[in-house]
Amino acid sequence: MKKFIKAVFKVIYKVIAYLNLQPILLVSLIGLVLYFTGVYDGNQVVRICLQVAFILSALYAIGATIKKLLGFEGRIKRTKGAQIVEEQGKEEPSQTQEEKQSEKVPLTETPRYFRVKQNPDYVMAEFSDRYELYLVTDCGLQKIRTDYKQNGEIQ
Repeated sequence: MKKFIKAVFKVIYKVIAYLNLQPILLVSLIGLVLYFTGVYDGNQVVRICLQVAFILSALYAIGATIKKLLGFEGRIKRTKGAQIVEEQGKEEPSQTQEEKQSEKVPLTETPRYFRVKQNPDYVMAEFSDRYELYLVTDCGLQKIRTDYKQNGEIQ
């Protein structure tokens, strides 16, 4: 029964979050508290302020939902250090046959790609034994340098 109730509340919260209804929920809860304490009925100014807050939060919810549905929320969230590049936007670096043959790791290893925080024009590829730094150009990725790991640390 406890899992069912948790699942129901998770679904309700996902709907509220998707439709950006959190401000409306907050204003409604404040209004409910003010109603049960008697402040809402006794004071006309509080009633008007609460109605204005409800209308503004409803307008915000409508605008934010439309913005989300139309795809205008395209900002990348910045984190500390490097950022993981999404799989669909990932570009494979172009390497010559000599570079491929000189690698110590088998070619089947798939690296993890990160954007460099200080300069998003650079992409870092992490392999099990090394890091490779690439510059993003119009022609693709251009290899800048390779840093080898030794016991999990960079040399």
